[in-house]
This record gives sequence, structure tokens and C-alpha cells, in this order.
Amino acid sequence: MKQSSNALVWGSILLAFGLLLLAKTLGWYHIDWGLTLRFWPVLLILAGGVLLLKQSWSGVVTAILIALAIPSAIINGANKKFRHWDDNGIEFNIDDFDDDDDDNHDHSDEYKERSDTYSKDGKTHFSEPMTANIADATLNFGAGAGEFTIEGTTSELVEADADSEFGNYIMTSKRNESTKTSVVDFEMESKDSTGRKKIRIRDFDNMDNRVEMRLSDKPVWSFDLGLGAGKGNFDLSSYKVKKVKLGAGAAEVDLKLGKNVENDAQIDIEAGVASIDIEIPEEIGCEFKMDGALNSKDLDNFEKISDGLYRTPNYNSAKKKIKISYEGGISSFEIRRY
Repeated sequence: MKQSSNALVWGSILLAFGLLLLAKTLGWYHIDWGLTLRFWPVLLILAGGVLLLKQSWSGVVTAILIALAIPSAIINGANKKFRHWDDNGIEFNIDDFDDDDDDNHDHSDEYKERSDTYSKDGKTHFSEPMTANIADATLNFGAGAGEFTIEGTTSELVEADADSEFGNYIMTSKRNESTKTSVVDFEMESKDSTGRKKIRIRDFDNMDNRVEMRLSDKPVWSFDLGLGAGKGNFDLSSYKVKKVKLGAGAAEVDLKLGKNVENDAQIDIEAGVASIDIEIPEEIGCEFKMDGALNSKDLDNFEKISDGLYRTPNYNSAKKKIKISYEGGISSFEIRRY
């Protein structure tokens, strides 16, 4: 009799959950999770009531209800940071999670804003014109998870095509006519009516996030590239590169430099759990400094100078030199010469 009772209880629970999930999948009803999770204490009330019944299945059901209540309470707390959360996605303000009001980019009044802010859903084309008086340019590229490519040249200063269901992209450009410099910011974020940064995740079933970017080969470039996860293909071999700062979390990154690189170019890389592959021309001398004991490295024709310091045989005699510094967690690192 006891087994029949237990089977009836568990059968009813499975049947109820199955019907609810089927109805949700078929779109028969809508769940506002932001509102629903506010009632997580009801799960504790139910758990207490079930425990008072003192049935053979009371302990198991109580444990399940408590197990559901704990993450619901945590998510509800995080949900207070979100502006909106329902079947259409999540929208939240980045500023709610950032206590640092300082901006890493230079937005001095010496720079004149040359372009409007572009922010569109889905597939978007970005373009910033090139002018003859731009001698030095900086690209600040920030993205989360996805597939990102910088490769090829264009008659514009910057051209990009973005296809994202994860959020909106923004590109802004500032120029200093007296120093002939331009700073281009390309980021995945937007702002609400109060000027607060926000991100919206629109479709959990389609999390595509791709960016393909092309740059002018006329100015001397400095890069600040940041990506959290995914794949980064940064072929900078067509550009005059002075500096590259690369930050990668859990990502696979291919970085290629060409013979047009500036002398004494500096490449600074910080990575978490990542795979980094760098290509440099054979005729360019290279110095490599590595910090991180749990890293796997593969260096093509490098000589060990001291602990964590390596150089190519032609480093002292080469007309151009590249200095690479690498700090990583548990990462795979490779330098190939071509």
C-alpha cells in the first residue's frame, strides 16, 4: 500500500511538470520570470506543510522544494539588477554592476566627436570615413562571447558588419585634428534614456554573435582588444601596428602581424583559460616574456635567455623588433614564424 501511495505521488508530480513544460513549449501560456521568482518563499511554506504531513514521501518532496527555493532566492536577488526579464529576453544596466566611474578610454575635450553612436538590433553595418590627416588611430574593441574577425583593408577608417542576437553594438569615433589622431570605440552595449549602459539578451535559442571588421592601412594603429569567450581571428598583417593589448577570458585567439609592423612594437597579452596563437614574419626579431607557471608554450625557433625570457636568433641584428609579454592562467600559447 505504501509503495502504491509513493508511486501515485511521484506519478502525479511528473505528470504535472510534464504538462506544464509541454504547454510552455507550445506557447499556450506566458511566464514572467521576474515576477514569478518574487514568490520563492512560497516554496518554503509548501516545504513546511509537506513536512507536517509526516508521510513517507514528505522528506523527499521537502528536499526538492528547498532545493528549488534556494536558487530561486539567489536569482531573485540578481533579478533586482535586471530592468526586464521575460520570454523576450533579459535587459540590464551594466552600471548596476560597476562601481568604478572611471573610463579607461580617453574622452578628453581635445577630441572632437566625428560620428554618431550607432546601435541597432540584428545585422548592422558600421562605417567611419578615412581622412588624409589621420596619422595615428586607436581601436578599442570590446565584446563578450562570440566570433570576432579583424582582417582586410578598406578605403574607410573602419568598416564592420555585426550580426548579434545577444545585444546591441555601438561604434563611436573621436578625432584630434591638431595631433592627427583618431580613437574608435566598438562595444557591445547601449544606453537607456538616463544614459546608463545596458545590454539586452533577446533570444536564448539563438545566441549568435559575430563581428567582421576591416581597417584602413594608412594610419599607424594601436589596438585594445577584449573578448570574454569564443573565437578571435585578428589578422593585423596588412596594418602598421604600434601596440596591441589583448585580453581574453575563455577564448581561442589567432593573432597575425605582418612586415608593416612598427619597430619596437609592443604586444601585451592577458589570458585566463585560453588558447593563443601568434604569427610573426621571420625577418622580424622577437622577444617574448612569459609570466605564469601553468601555461603550455610552443615557440618556433626561440632561444631561452633566462627564466620566462626568450628571443629569436636574429633579435639583435633585425631591422625591426617586436616585444611580446604574456600573462596567463591555465593557457596554451604558440608563436609561429612565417
